[in-house]
Parts: sequence; structure tokens; C-alpha cells
Amino acid sequence: MTRNNIFKMVALSSAIALTLPMAVAAGPGKHERPSFEQLDTNGDGKITQDEMKARGEARFKEADANGDGMLSQDELAAKGSERAAKHAAKMIERHDTDGDGQLSQDEMKSGMKGKKGHDRGAKMFEKADTDGDGGISKAEFDAMKEKMGERHGKKHGKKEQ
Repeated sequence: MTRNNIFKMVALSSAIALTLPMAVAAGPGKHERPSFEQLDTNGDGKITQDEMKARGEARFKEADANGDGMLSQDELAAKGSERAAKHAAKMIERHDTDGDGQLSQDEMKSGMKGKKGHDRGAKMFEKADTDGDGGISKAEFDAMKEKMGERHGKKHGKKEQ
């Protein structure tokens, strides 16, 4: 391995290490993905390792509320709460049909409708009920979790070894 390749691996590892806490704070499977333009800070049409590293460092500093260079449980939880609040606001904005700033059960149910008006919950249930008996067995449940984990790049319910 050349010295240049080693440098690149170290730089990439550093960028990952600096952004990982933010992904953890964001919650499983959901984190804000920056646009190409946001990552290409100098606007040259390429994203460099330095730009990735700078983004990671900026996100870390943003979460480090007390500026001590460490992310505490409280700081990570605060970042997660911030994301949850943004998500809740978007849900209300999208599904609050009567404009009262709250979601009723009916509004939540209508929010579960897919683009073609299909009940997404019922559709997911049908997909999980692979033998069509009207119930989801433990094996079907585990298979559904596995399939969802593959789709999201992780194993749901299984700890990494």
C-alpha cells in the first residue's frame, strides 16, 4: 500500500469518525443527507476528502454545545431531540388538514395513505403475511425484519458481533 493510499484511508476514517456521532444522534436509518452542492463547498464540481472532513468537523462542533471537544450523552440526546422536533413539525405541516396544529387519529390514518390512496399499513401487513392466513407468524415477522434491515443496510434486532 502506498503512502498516498494510507493518507487517503486515514483522512476517510477521520471523516467517518467525525460524522458518526451525528448519524447516531439522528436515529436509526434517518439522517439528513446533504446535497452535492452543500458538500462541494468551493463549487468546483468535485467533493474532496477535505470538504468531507470539514463538514464532519462542523457538524461535530454544532453538536458540541459546551465546546469541550467531546459529545456527551446530553449533547447527543439534544441533537436527536432537535431532529425529532423537525420531523414532528413536518408531519403536522403535511397531515394537519383542519389547521389546528395537532394531528387527530383520522389525520394520522390519512397520512398512512400512499400516493395512490392505498393504506400503507395494510399493504405492509399483506407483504409480511406471506402465507396469506390473515396473521403474521414469528417466522414471517422475523423475515420482514430481515428484509427491512437489508433495505436499510442493517440488521434490525440483531446486535453486531
